[in-house]
Amino acid sequence: MLPLVLERLWQARQPRAYRPGATLARLAQDLNGLEVVGVDEGCPAYRLPAADWFFRVEERVESQFLLHTVSCCFVLALPGTAPSRPSRLQLQHRGNWQRSGFACLRREGDGAALVGLMALLQQDRDLHTALMPLDFKRCELIADEQGWRLEVEHFAASEVVGSFPPFRRYIRLLTTQKLALLAVMAAVRRVVASAG
Repeated sequence: MLPLVLERLWQARQPRAYRPGATLARLAQDLNGLEVVGVDEGCPAYRLPAADWFFRVEERVESQFLLHTVSCCFVLALPGTAPSRPSRLQLQHRGNWQRSGFACLRREGDGAALVGLMALLQQDRDLHTALMPLDFKRCELIADEQGWRLEVEHFAASEVVGSFPPFRRYIRLLTTQKLALLAVMAAVRRVVASAG
């Protein structure tokens, strides 16, 4: 009896004020001009009208003391063959006070197998131009048994919800950030496809 009670007390729960899909509905207004190509498990998929690729958007919930945040993670499946071992590359801005470029860091996987892709990513001018103005919390290339995918978690396209005092604030994805995000996706897709 006691183990069941303890298990119920410590299991992960969604915050009480969390409204599944509410942030995605607000984001749909920010992504005007993009076609909705389907919804899979509550996650909408979008594409540019003339593009042959699409991306999914997933909600990520983080609880803190007396508040929670709901952020949107943009997930793009990438062409090309994935390495034999699971791999993870992180793209991050360089510079303490002002952005001075970006770095591609290996967080998981075989360094020898990923060195070519890492060099191509860092040398690509289109990716550099698109990534510099983009405000993101996390930008990662992840490889597993399903292949490569790009995951970008933006600072905007998120909602902050407080319980005491009660408030709810959505942070819009501005048009300039939307265009930079789409440019990053297109550039990473092209680089990974060329790397084979």
